[in-house]
Amino acid sequence: MPERRRLTLLECAIAASAALVPVMGGIVLLVGLVRPADPDGAWLAGRTDRYVSVRLVAALKTFERAVVERADPAPQTTSAEQVLEGIAPCRAEWAANAGLAQHLRAAVFGGSEDPGVADRVAGQLHELDRALGNRVAAPGLRSDHPIGLDTTRWFAAAREALATPIETPDAPGRTFRVRCADLVAALAALRRHDGAMLDALAWRDSESPAALARWRPEQEMQVAARTVMRRNPWSGAAGCIYVGLNDDAGSSGPRYFVAGPRSLQQRLCALPTLSGARPGDSVAPRGLPGEPGRADGPGDLRWAVPPSLHTLLRPLETLRQPTGTLYRAYTEVDEPRADPLRRTATGVDRRNRVVIDGVPLDVGYSVDLTIDPALQALAQKTAACYTGRHDVCASLGMHRREDGDGALGDKLLEGAMVRMAAVAVIDVGSGRIEALAGALSPCTRDAAEGGRRAAGCDHRLPFGARLRPDALLNPAVYHDAMPASTIKPILAATFLGDPATGPSLLTAERAAMAHPGLPARSSLRGQLMRSDSARFLDRLFCSDRAFASCNRPWAAQETALSFGWNAGCAAGSENCGRADLLFGRALEPASRLDGGVAPAATAVAYGRLLSGPMATRPGAAMQLMAPMPLDADIVRRCAAGADGRRASDDDWEKCRGGAVVDVVAEGWGQGHARASALGVAGMMAALAAAATGASAVPNPHLVAAMHGVPGADAAVREDARHWAAAVQPIVPVPRDAAELILSGLSYSHRAGTARSACEQVFDAGRCQAIDWIAGKTGTPSFPGDDLTLDALSRLCRDDAPSVGLQRRGACGSLRPYKWYVATFRADRSSRGPWHKAIAVLTERNWLRASGRVHGAGDLGPNPSAEIAMQIIGRRTGFIEQAAP
Repeated sequence: MPERRRLTLLECAIAASAALVPVMGGIVLLVGLVRPADPDGAWLAGRTDRYVSVRLVAALKTFERAVVERADPAPQTTSAEQVLEGIAPCRAEWAANAGLAQHLRAAVFGGSEDPGVADRVAGQLHELDRALGNRVAAPGLRSDHPIGLDTTRWFAAAREALATPIETPDAPGRTFRVRCADLVAALAALRRHDGAMLDALAWRDSESPAALARWRPEQEMQVAARTVMRRNPWSGAAGCIYVGLNDDAGSSGPRYFVAGPRSLQQRLCALPTLSGARPGDSVAPRGLPGEPGRADGPGDLRWAVPPSLHTLLRPLETLRQPTGTLYRAYTEVDEPRADPLRRTATGVDRRNRVVIDGVPLDVGYSVDLTIDPALQALAQKTAACYTGRHDVCASLGMHRREDGDGALGDKLLEGAMVRMAAVAVIDVGSGRIEALAGALSPCTRDAAEGGRRAAGCDHRLPFGARLRPDALLNPAVYHDAMPASTIKPILAATFLGDPATGPSLLTAERAAMAHPGLPARSSLRGQLMRSDSARFLDRLFCSDRAFASCNRPWAAQETALSFGWNAGCAAGSENCGRADLLFGRALEPASRLDGGVAPAATAVAYGRLLSGPMATRPGAAMQLMAPMPLDADIVRRCAAGADGRRASDDDWEKCRGGAVVDVVAEGWGQGHARASALGVAGMMAALAAAATGASAVPNPHLVAAMHGVPGADAAVREDARHWAAAVQPIVPVPRDAAELILSGLSYSHRAGTARSACEQVFDAGRCQAIDWIAGKTGTPSFPGDDLTLDALSRLCRDDAPSVGLQRRGACGSLRPYKWYVATFRADRSSRGPWHKAIAVLTERNWLRASGRVHGAGDLGPNPSAEIAMQIIGRRTGFIEQAAP
């Protein structure tokens, strides 16, 4: 090593100045980020808390032309000299010899000299090329061709960017220029953390045809300004989203928070002042990096987060963001008022604030969710398993009896048991929504994204590929279907509540309960067990009165309201049968708060029954059917069916005759009746709560509380009108009647419609011994149940000659759904309170060999019941969990 010479005082001063340059440059950069007059950046119109570096976006977009399809996936090597030749305008700035300052810095601080920017750029190009190759190879991604970085194309795009002035509508009248340093920053951002930023970009394999129409034919990815959007560091930070609170909320802090892996919230949300953790708590909250994705491995923490979570919580953003109107209404005080939002003394500033590195930082209010992370992860993984993720099935040790040693669902298209699965779980005693899970098979997602069907997707399916944004959101709340036989608990409660016949029916059924064995076929419990729809319709239309002077359909309409269905339907509106997901309150116009701000709700499908479209407001507006006298002769003809004989297989089928037809369809759980998995679970939770003797319980809700730092959130905590769950009386049915209904449902998996599903998950002997699950199946109408895919393809093609009823039914919007809803005791006891309610909605798949729908008809296999039992079995320990 050459001997280091002594430095003069002048050289030391120069070296110190050189060392301070990066620090000063950082300060200048920070100031530049937060000044609207920055000549090299732009503030988004109307959003004073968001900043976009126009130069960085332009530098990143140079890679849009450089990422290409490539036959050889191996990363390419580029030399520093090739970099300097390729981007000649940057040669002087990127050359290895940076002069005296670099030499003095190395001499004073030790270590080797910087090899030069060109060398770093060359190395980072190689690393980015490798990251692109790894992205294609990652499991679950749909790229079917290798991609890589063409450095020659990037050199050309970079030279063009350096020479071309930039204009942006966010900064009218100003121009910007890309600099060599911007190209370096863009490359460093793309290759950092093994190319983590690549997942935030838009890719050809994940965009809709409408978006791709604006891309160049060879373009593989696109950079959007939002990818590098920065928050104004002076505007504060968003509040946290916590999951995993104990049931006795307040006794200990949350166990998890949802935050991006490199976000400021990773640090903020772990602070005890924000999480609510006590000084003695041994475990700090852990970060969950975001919502689950297609490529997540079985051990990824994202499974514990409900899909579409930020969409579900969107109405709370104005309180979670310190720049939001509701946040300001609660925290900024200028004079005393009687308004409950203004609870502090004159001039007192109640901003929600923490101190980071000695600097105060405003933080929005945080959200405590009711989600149980372990249960959410189990439900989400089970939904993914049944929609074709065999690696997830293996991690759970999940099997079905008829699949033997083969993969679960291997006999169906895509190797998926179902095309869609939606799961909702509610805690009966508290109304807390503990899981909202859902998944789509790859081909189902392709079709909903509007793209062309991939090579592995069956082109005979009757559902065309078209963009359906709602279908891509969390299926547990954004998918609804005809409830079918899941309405039978509501109908049974109606029969038992009939003032004329209910008491005698209840007495007879309770006497039968005292005798061991299966319920009699003619009993109400036996008809629940076997889901005997014809006999339920007999009861609904008063066969005991020869079908005359019957008011029970309208009594059932009222009973549905007491179960939480039909909300908002009395006066008629677009919100008929919908509910607020966040706090379970009624979807009524909220009273206006100070400054014209009203807290919003997340309106989701819940349940409606015996409703119809409003004649005066066509479209989505619905209202309750008006009670009307029903023609007894028409009802008798419908009850006899097409063959005209009572008690035969076609009773109540092919009903014809005026308004009676619509009421009969609703009695089947068809017609205009609709429900979501969340709404069906809520109905069962209400029944289970009644069976435990509860007089009142909070409505199903996703948000446990809104809170800030101690001492600064008194107004929000006290204002329970908006930020606490709505509590409603539970009076759908008396306790003894609720117990009787659940007794009948507890036999469905032992000898009823859920038996085959139970025996796919457990063995037959174990199913017979389970008396701690009470469930109900349901099969909405699907006209294509008896058709093969070949027949459907011929019937539904555009040039098919027939346009009759069969084509309109089989090729319409109806899908082959299956339902299962249940309540269960988490401790697997034969007595005691019911703890959880679970509902599962699935879209059935087609068998590869026969081309027929799996589980055709009401009595076929029920994958929804299987999914529920897979979850219940593992949650209760009835199925031993696979080792992680």
